Amino acid sequence: MNKCARVLFSVLLLLTFAVLTVEPIGAEEFKTVTDMRGVEVSIPEDPQRVVAISRSLIDTTMYIFGVEDKLVGGSVWKRNDGYEDYTWGSETYHVCPWISFVLNPNYRNLTNVGGFGGPYGTVNVETIASLEPDLLILRDLGNDDEAVQKFLESMEQLNIPTVVLKYPDCYDDIDVSTIYEEVRLLGEVFDRQEEAERIVDHMDAQVQLIRERTADVDEDETPRVLYFGAPSQAADSGGVGYAFGTETIESIFLEDIVNAKNAYDGTGTDIISTEHLLALDPDVIILSTYSGYHPPREMYEAERFGKVQDLRALKEGKVYSLSATPCKSERLEFPINLMIEAKAIYPERFEDIDLDEWIRDYFMGLYNVDEEKAEELMDSLLLRYLEII
Repeated sequence: MNKCARVLFSVLLLLTFAVLTVEPIGAEEFKTVTDMRGVEVSIPEDPQRVVAISRSLIDTTMYIFGVEDKLVGGSVWKRNDGYEDYTWGSETYHVCPWISFVLNPNYRNLTNVGGFGGPYGTVNVETIASLEPDLLILRDLGNDDEAVQKFLESMEQLNIPTVVLKYPDCYDDIDVSTIYEEVRLLGEVFDRQEEAERIVDHMDAQVQLIRERTADVDEDETPRVLYFGAPSQAADSGGVGYAFGTETIESIFLEDIVNAKNAYDGTGTDIISTEHLLALDPDVIILSTYSGYHPPREMYEAERFGKVQDLRALKEGKVYSLSATPCKSERLEFPINLMIEAKAIYPERFEDIDLDEWIRDYFMGLYNVDEEKAEELMDSLLLRYLEII
């Protein structure tokens, strides 16, 4: 074998060895996760272009993970950069219930792809395809199974890997643990498992605190609480407001975690008349965000509530408001509303909890933000103005 032949043989040998020992391109670029449908999904090891369809939780979790810049689209409320002016009496408040906008103003620049319910419009497959995502994450709210299934089929046809989270309402037995499962799955998707556990531990510590302090309340001593939606347009339908029934997530968390009774024995969220509200006569009224933000003084001062001033809760000053959050949005902040409820219902058991300080600490611990940003988050949810602190 001459010198040229030996060189050629050596090169061919090296190339052959390389082919045999180097992993095929892309072999380590994908991984498989099992989503909350129980479906195994092959996703990029390090996704770069993510679309998130949810009412928060996904985007805020990504913020904590430090991967928020990977978002290219989602369910994004575009009007007024997510802020709204809310006026009651002589005061006007600047409200932004979209926590992600406050944490990272760049979220406002994301492309809105719609959603399943809410103010985002119908989910738009063409818009999603134009963003060329390498991963889509959907939080299924359980409110439109047929539409979600058709959407998932469209994503499969477009070869867009889709991971599905499931909101607690998707299950027959609603439990807070499924929210933790969502966070853990996101930790697996973005390879942030330790940070996901930290988030879960932070949320669950507050849940267990509430449970432990109320667990020994005897059943015959638990207050009757009405979780109430009070939009002015209820009168257009012949009612005074909306009562949340026993099968709503609000009621289930109220009874399971706070250990209080639902004063309304219906199952869904139903409009009720003035007479029905008077007959219920709850010990405590909790006002939720419902087509607007409702401070306690609205029930005392608004003309439409003039006929219910003899309610026990009004006479004893036991009407309380929750934070300004969109409906059906159990997000990373859900322990805040639970603590507000717990302190309102059992003030003596939470006498040592200063809500202003507690909520600020919760935000700082959850999002790793400083005190100034935590207070901005509190202001955005009307936590300083709806008379809960």
